[in-house]
Amino acid sequence: MIRVVKIIEVQQEYIDCELNNGIKKRIALHPLLEKHSNFKGIEQFKNLQFLKKAKIGAFGEIYWKNAVYTSSNEKWNYDISPEFINFHGASI
Repeated sequence: MIRVVKIIEVQQEYIDCELNNGIKKRIALHPLLEKHSNFKGIEQFKNLQFLKKAKIGAFGEIYWKNAVYTSSNEKWNYDISPEFINFHGASI
């Protein structure tokens, strides 16, 4: 199972990370955030200080705790799965 083991760098445009297979990947943030622009709270991701709060979750995902809201204002984590990072991230 692929997992993120280290967040190397967080910038406004991308996140660099290392997977448990030793491969380092760069995931572009803009396409993800554009795709999810309808989520309440997604505007926080335009702030670099907020982006730098990224953590590695129990399943090897990169996530931000309580970052987005449902239509009933329930807080949810926003995450990027390790599988998505592995298949869509650029090798660095």
